[in-house]
Amino acid sequence: MAHRLRSLIVRSAIAALIAWILISLPIPQIPARTWFAFVQVPVVIFVLICYIGKLLIDTFFYDRYKP
Repeated sequence: MAHRLRSLIVRSAIAALIAWILISLPIPQIPARTWFAFVQVPVVIFVLICYIGKLLIDTFFYDRYKP
């Protein structure tokens, strides 16, 4: 179980780092720049939350090893 929790923490930290990098990217110089600014952060956070939820379900409810 400790191995699974360690894996969960490492993968969550990597996902959070990738999300932080994507949120910190400068806004491209496109005509619909304001629309992009209001969509970029919520989409990244939504994907991060979905991925962490998937990690939690896989960690606690999916039995990989049969006893």
